[in-house]
Formats: sequence, structure tokens, C-alpha cells
Amino acid sequence: MSELDYMDLEILYQAKKSKNGISPEAVSQQDVFTPGIWELVDKFASMQEKNLLTKNKEGLFVLTKNGINTFWDIESPLWLNLLKLLRVKPLADIECARYLEEYIPAVQQALEMIRKKGYIMMSQLRKEEKLLKMFEILPEGVEQITKLKKKDMFVVKSGDKLVVELDDGDGILYEIIDDLVNPLRMIKTLSEDEIKKYKQTL
Repeated sequence: MSELDYMDLEILYQAKKSKNGISPEAVSQQDVFTPGIWELVDKFASMQEKNLLTKNKEGLFVLTKNGINTFWDIESPLWLNLLKLLRVKPLADIECARYLEEYIPAVQQALEMIRKKGYIMMSQLRKEEKLLKMFEILPEGVEQITKLKKKDMFVVKSGDKLVVELDDGDGILYEIIDDLVNPLRMIKTLSEDEIKKYKQTL
């Protein structure tokens, strides 16, 4: 799949928030997103061709499974969905939380973890007398998106924990929660020795 741009992200996000579907006309009325209507019509058609959107019985556009998996894949850890999001454009932590519909503390923890790994960089931006933390993906982060595969994940015996291993030996512990949209809750980062202990319980 070709890389998505900010317009794609906003359309997919609006479609995910909508219960009944969206149209180019409705999206063009969004306060934060006002491109030309014909440009939007072309975008919707392109995303339908890519199987990211499909039309429902009412003629409105809704997300397909592929559309959900662009940024909200329930089998992907939060930090990986953040990398996918930041690949579109640099965003503040509060913007990341809004788009992914995650709690800000969890997003901030995941962002700090991948910043320390060298996958993203952080800079400060002053906007309307507020100091925002802006995050931008680095080439190492793009590489992680393409390299990480589902085989890198395993579930411990208890059935309620998920460990994702990183290339450098460290990992992240997630808790599986009763939420169909976001079933994984980040608990903490794990050292290589801690991961080995979890593996021994399998």
C-alpha cells in the first residue's frame, strides 16, 4: 500500500468516529479540515480503490478492515500505531492521543519509549502561549514499521498479558482488556532479562 498523507488520515479518522458513515460534503465542513470538495471527492474515490473505504446502503463511506488496520490495528502495539501515525506527519502528543483515541498518559509513555529507542525525535513548539511537544519519525522508525511482524509477539500462560519484543532485546508488556476497539493496554517496558522470565512461563 502506498504511503498515506494527512488528508487520508483525516478522512479515515472521521470515518472511524462516525457511526453511520461520512461523505465528502460532510468532511469538507470540518473546522480543522477544509480542502476543496472536488479534491475530497477524488480522495474518497482513491481510498475506495485501495479498499480503505466502502459505501454502505445509504451511500455513505465507512471504514473497511484494511482502513481500520492503517492506524488502529488491534493486534498492533500502541507504539507501532504511533509510528504509523507519525509517518504521515509530525504531531503533538495530544494530537496522537486524539487520532488513536488513546489516553494521553499511555501515549506519552509509548512516545517516550520509542524516542529513547531512536525511532522518533521530539522538539518543542510554542502555540497560543502553550509549549507543545512535537514528535517526528526518524528513518529508524520507518524501518521498524516494515520489519516488525506478528511472529514477534507471544502471549504468556495467564492469557491476559502480551509481550512484544523489539530488535534490541527489550520489549513491552501489554494487558489484554475487554475493549473491542483498543484491547491492549500498555503496562510497562521490559528488559531482556524480564522477557526471558516471561518466556519461561510458557
